[in-house]
Amino acid sequence: MAVVSKRFLIPVVALVAIGLATGMFYMLGLPPFEKRGEIKASDICESLGNPTKAVSALEATLPSESEYSFEDTVTGKNVAQEGSSFTAACFAYGDEETLLSARTEMLLTEPAESWADYALDEKSESDRESFKAGSAGFITANNKAAVQVPCAKAGSIPGGEYSLSVVVDLKKKEASSEAEVRQGLKDLTIEAARYSHEKAKCNLPSELPE
Repeated sequence: MAVVSKRFLIPVVALVAIGLATGMFYMLGLPPFEKRGEIKASDICESLGNPTKAVSALEATLPSESEYSFEDTVTGKNVAQEGSSFTAACFAYGDEETLLSARTEMLLTEPAESWADYALDEKSESDRESFKAGSAGFITANNKAAVQVPCAKAGSIPGGEYSLSVVVDLKKKEASSEAEVRQGLKDLTIEAARYSHEKAKCNLPSELPE
């Protein structure tokens, strides 16, 4: 009869126990195997535009968290009210941490580069990549995307011609596909701009892609 050494048996039992515990933690979504929370169309900010497109872009962009929450604010007068105070702000949170912000404000129209310096809060043009959206679109190496969208004709609002400045800032990301994250940021910025262009009752074409 074969004799199993106690010295060998104890480590095997321990490994089996660890394996079972690991499997249980994974199935229950306990640390360090928390399951990614669901991003629901009914929960996200209205100011992010088309819910289906926004959810897809958020899933590609946001890091994995056990749960997500969103805070949305849209205020100010629109073009039809002869006001230039329109703003929109969306914040995405994961486990009580800010993951992303999307802000829109109505500003006097500026040349693309000077507007981008302000919108992106940086003057290094070498870190910017342009993309086609609105009158100007840029994305940076540190995961900010911005679009300037024509909004109010000169004479509609005192001061001159106005545009919407839309900036999406990804504050936390995982080591995932850089191309996927950048495309998600562009998509979020474009859809947020489309929403605000309609909500602000702009009377200039948005020049946004379909």
